[in-house]
Amino acid sequence: MNTKHNRFNVITLTLTSLLGFGAAMAAAEADAATGSNVAVSYRDLDLSRPTDVRTLYKRIENAAASACLEAPPAADLSRHLAWERCYSAALDSAVMQVRSPELLALYRSQPSRES
Repeated sequence: MNTKHNRFNVITLTLTSLLGFGAAMAAAEADAATGSNVAVSYRDLDLSRPTDVRTLYKRIENAAASACLEAPPAADLSRHLAWERCYSAALDSAVMQVRSPELLALYRSQPSRES
């Protein structure tokens, strides 16, 4: 395990009202952003190894999806967009909490992150 960094080896995704887009979106956002907390441990991983970085990224994706609850159908546009914002915000926050250049590079390489 990589021990050169002194940091917590557990991140917590905390979702509360992530974005306020007015009263029209309040109900949809309340369904997607419920104030859930999901802990993701990576004590067993060495983030200097690419396979472990990918393992942590997958854990973070799963935790973000779990914290934001099940994605509504795309046909329910307002609720689906609110869920996507929730998921993106949770993923962004978790990746930044870890402070790993390798994890950040993997995160930025994902197709949904290309600008």
